[in-house]
Amino acid sequence: MRREPIRVSDIEKYIPIGQKVMVYVEQGNFKGTYSSFIYDIDDRYIHISMPTNEKGLKAVVREGETVEVSFVDRKGYRIGFSARLGEIEKKGNQVIYKLLKPEKLFRVELRENFRVPVMIETEFYIFKGGKIVKSTGTILDISAGGAKLSCDDKLEVRDKLVLNFELGGEMLEDIEAEVVRKAITGEEGINHYGLMFTDLTKEQEDKIIKFCLSKQLELARKMRGLE
Repeated sequence: MRREPIRVSDIEKYIPIGQKVMVYVEQGNFKGTYSSFIYDIDDRYIHISMPTNEKGLKAVVREGETVEVSFVDRKGYRIGFSARLGEIEKKGNQVIYKLLKPEKLFRVELRENFRVPVMIETEFYIFKGGKIVKSTGTILDISAGGAKLSCDDKLEVRDKLVLNFELGGEMLEDIEAEVVRKAITGEEGINHYGLMFTDLTKEQEDKIIKFCLSKQLELARKMRGLE
């Protein structure tokens, strides 16, 4: 993942009014990833709508607390920045968070189907030899294109699976996948398999992409902390 800083004087060039953004709240009781949009930009602040998640929960952030904001531009780069909440303003029925303009923006080149490491328990069904067998395993990484599965079962390339697992607090069910590669771990009884998702719904794909982007944003934040 390649990052490059963007001069603060170019903020309006890279962040258009009305742009939908992802907001990561890293403090308080509302820690998590939310959706918002750029309401306005002035000399001091970037104005965003009150962040809301897919369940309609609004993120309550206090003045002085820091949030992470990012979005994907037309060239496929993720533009991101950290900013402190300077003021809270109510306009009609809308609550607007006025974020102090950051000193830097970061542009991150994303790989398609970027994989993020996880440790997620999953149950799955194997369709093999005319039989359906239920089993369990651990997902070690995931992207919108597939996942790495660790399990005790002996699988073969082209075996068909259906998985059920929780991702980012939401249950994903009936995820169809195919084994595309096998890996030897050196540990007796433990097998790793590369899976390709074969028939994701748009809703399932969006949930996985949002989860992976959230993890990338966390990684970028940690990288900035090492500078």
